[in-house]
Amino acid sequence: MRITTLRDTVQEAFFRWGWLLVAVLPLAQLGGRALYTVLVGIYALWGLPSLWSRRDRLDRATTLLYLALLGVTLLGVPGSADPEGSLRIWGQFVVQTSTLLLMQAALRESPAHPDRFFNAIALFGAITLAGVYLVLPYYWLGWSGQPFDPRTQLREDNLPFLLPFLLGWFWWHGDRRWRYGPMAGVTAAVLGYVLISQGRAALLGLIVGLTVFCWLVLSWRLRWFVPVVVLVLVVGIATNPGPFQQAELAPDRSFDAFTTGRSILWRQALEHPPARPWLGVGIGNVRHAAEVLSFQIGGMKVQVKHLHNILMDAWYETGILGVGLLIALIGTVLGRLAGGWRRLSDGDRQRAGVLLAAALAIITAGLLSFSYTSRYFACHLFVCLGGLICFGRSGAGATTPPADGHTGPDRR
Repeated sequence: MRITTLRDTVQEAFFRWGWLLVAVLPLAQLGGRALYTVLVGIYALWGLPSLWSRRDRLDRATTLLYLALLGVTLLGVPGSADPEGSLRIWGQFVVQTSTLLLMQAALRESPAHPDRFFNAIALFGAITLAGVYLVLPYYWLGWSGQPFDPRTQLREDNLPFLLPFLLGWFWWHGDRRWRYGPMAGVTAAVLGYVLISQGRAALLGLIVGLTVFCWLVLSWRLRWFVPVVVLVLVVGIATNPGPFQQAELAPDRSFDAFTTGRSILWRQALEHPPARPWLGVGIGNVRHAAEVLSFQIGGMKVQVKHLHNILMDAWYETGILGVGLLIALIGTVLGRLAGGWRRLSDGDRQRAGVLLAAALAIITAGLLSFSYTSRYFACHLFVCLGGLICFGRSGAGATTPPADGHTGPDRR
């Protein structure tokens, strides 16, 4: 009886407040990989044993696709070049992507949980934004003892994901007459850091996320948000003209120079496909394909660890089956959301719009930067997908309006 009571207490504690630990993860990344790994491990080990009692809250189709994805990636482990390392990365992938299931169960626990989630992400997102700026002088002024290299020292990849949540909080809780000021300020702060970091993938993700937010949450018409997006793009190009200068210096390989060799990687991967086309080389094993990951550009030989594209990495490591299931999972979530969009209340449309903006920002950046096993994709995207599944199911979203009482944005 005591064991049962303790188990029930632990489960209830997770679904009361423990599930919000996921909101702390972007901030934890500033403390290093170890801190993030510990927290995401606690989140999964605490939540997954409690999931069985709430299995009826999970969407069956997407859950089956997710489990099939995990199964296919596991099948590719035994024949990989490094089975032990591959199994370890597979375990990390399971832990991080478990947010897809845990978010569904937690958000459906109470009608108040969606708003609690958005408020928590916005709070820790604001702390994260302040944190990256506080750490910036440590690198910029040379206090680290190393020359300032924004491309390796700064951490901008989380910001396009966090921006829609920050903007959503101001939109729902700010004064109706003055909320555009703080929204413009936080956008400028995120954009400024991304520009300093010279992160082109993050810049494109930011632009996509901002476009989707203006369209679905603010309900701006095309003539309103296109100038904003164009302005952000122009500022980004003006402050980081390096790729265009590189393309001009190598006219015979201008596209390769503009993409900083990414296009070379993708061509080499297509020219040297994995020996096992259906299962790939094994999760985390693309790094052993030296003939694919090394190239020469601008007189320098470059060696990278992955293909800098979530779909190419997933295809090479998990084969046709793995990347197919990944695309099917994301496509099913987005398709169901589109099909049920008109049935959502105005408040739930705005919440879903924030999640969709964050998800598409991650996907856009991942097509040019991090791998599908990275924490940005495997954890944060699956958080968004779990939330979108809830809103995509008929009547599954929260029915209460945002906290400030507004049931929808001003129509423009």
